[in-house]
Amino acid sequence: MNRVETKSLFLCIAAVLAGCRADAIEEPAGPEIAEAQEALYGDLNTSSCTLAQRDVLVEAHQAGRQIAMTKEFDACLRYRMMEWYKPCYQGSDDPFANEPRSTQHTKVRNVMRSGNMADVTATCADLTDALGHAQYDGYGDSHERMEIDRGYLDGVAAAGMSDFERAGVAGVIWHEAMHQQDYRHDSCGYPEGEYDQGLHSVPHMANRCMLSAGILGRAIVFTEDDRAQELGIGRHRASFGHLGGVGDNSITRVRLPPASRMRYCIDEGVSGTGGSCATIENPTIEYGAAHSVPAAYRNAISFVEIEPMVLLFSQQDYRGSVSAFGYGEHRANTGSFSGVGNDQTRSIYVPPGARVRVCTDEGGTSGHGVGTCRFYDEPTPTTVLASTSYAEVVRVVTAFTEKDLYGTRASFGAGRWAGAALNAIGDNRIVSLVVPPTLTARVCSDAGSGNTGAGACQSHTRTTFDLGAGLASAVSFLEVTPPQLGTSTLSVVRAAGSGAGRVVSTPLNLDCTSSCSAAFPTRSEVMLLASSTGHDVVFTGCDSVLGNGCFVTMSAAKTVTVNFVRNNSDACYDSCMDLCHEDGRLTPSQCAQSCNAECL
Repeated sequence: MNRVETKSLFLCIAAVLAGCRADAIEEPAGPEIAEAQEALYGDLNTSSCTLAQRDVLVEAHQAGRQIAMTKEFDACLRYRMMEWYKPCYQGSDDPFANEPRSTQHTKVRNVMRSGNMADVTATCADLTDALGHAQYDGYGDSHERMEIDRGYLDGVAAAGMSDFERAGVAGVIWHEAMHQQDYRHDSCGYPEGEYDQGLHSVPHMANRCMLSAGILGRAIVFTEDDRAQELGIGRHRASFGHLGGVGDNSITRVRLPPASRMRYCIDEGVSGTGGSCATIENPTIEYGAAHSVPAAYRNAISFVEIEPMVLLFSQQDYRGSVSAFGYGEHRANTGSFSGVGNDQTRSIYVPPGARVRVCTDEGGTSGHGVGTCRFYDEPTPTTVLASTSYAEVVRVVTAFTEKDLYGTRASFGAGRWAGAALNAIGDNRIVSLVVPPTLTARVCSDAGSGNTGAGACQSHTRTTFDLGAGLASAVSFLEVTPPQLGTSTLSVVRAAGSGAGRVVSTPLNLDCTSSCSAAFPTRSEVMLLASSTGHDVVFTGCDSVLGNGCFVTMSAAKTVTVNFVRNNSDACYDSCMDLCHEDGRLTPSQCAQSCNAECL
């Protein structure tokens, strides 16, 4: 057996909550694993553990399996591996250390997501100087064995495990699992000062990324006596009981999730939007360091607002210079792209609660983005739209298929969503929601007559980590309501000489085979999808077009023209005639008349 390696990650629970930075992982490059795919990690077995210690390990292990499958975990690991990884002994002692970087990323990612299907045996032991021990073993080992400090587990169990602590325990397990796969972080053969195990080693990346991705979409606020509360994206008012975990006028420090902004205020304000405020940001893809509240706000905070921010990077894999964009429009020609640079965007990080539309041209100082445009609503490490000069970040509700914002996700703008419109996430699958400030998400168990929602219903103005037994995995209707900004009319006109076809909108306001119009909330996003047998679709008047889809942002009243152009009509006619003759119910002249109409 290889040498025993002692993991020197000192994270007492109080230290974790006080803001110690534990290392996190990022996803390497390689073939994507579908977000809905089941995690492949094997069973967890425990030995010499009390029931309380086992409960902590089991819960953390299950959470780690979910965290490792998220796109945020992928983003963290990819960045860490591409930017900071150093193999031991100048490329001679880590698995695949002499292989191309892309191979190393793929292998590490597969282990992190447990593609080796290894079981884990965790022994609870008195370690005194570390949280975990593991032996160096061979890559692809089918059974990973480790020791976890029983005092550490008892401390977590006694305090009551928060999501942050749960992710921290998962990080310890994954850290030790990397040693079992023969990844190291001893002196590694580098001259003194050239190797930092907490920065350059795969085991520490595993821990760091578990923490960064394990508490997705939530900040942590702390009191002087180390009480803590997790707050999701949205507005939190003391008078409404939203700060019950820490209490009114008690917050002394905070930590922010990746790509987020927090505004904390002394007063809730007359309209409940905060007054006498300060703002802090975390423009990175990793969990933020502890922030001490300035004296003027210390033990005086009654209102907290948390918003996501979209990050644009000048290099692939979330590297290089960065620009952080909150909700609204951002133009290179007005200086908004000073960080990432005009026409320099190579990767985009989009957290839950946001969607970004990027374009190759600003459209002038009062424009709304023109040229080629694309939408992004999740982290995208490569192949983003080149020559980006414009970005508009809009509020969306992001739905997840697992509680605590895990599992498959999909984002929904203002409007009503039911039936086929929920296919992005699936009917009866929504379990948790990110609801950004100013939006309301109403979920129901039935679409009801006219797609207005029926059955069991809930309304949410803040992030909810679990819809509960009544609605979890039972949502068939989602309505997203923005603040009342008025409405704008979208008209669909069929071009003169156009063939027959159908146009349907999402949200579900339009469905017509000729000309029609409907009102949509101002600033909302609308997708029109056209279908027609034997015809191609040509749209004019869209903000952007993708195949048979037309995307429109309702900044004002708009008109879209659709033209169904005959596509290979001879082949359509011949096929139709063959089928009609085989059917035998129509005469040849009747077949010709019918097929002429169908293949017009």
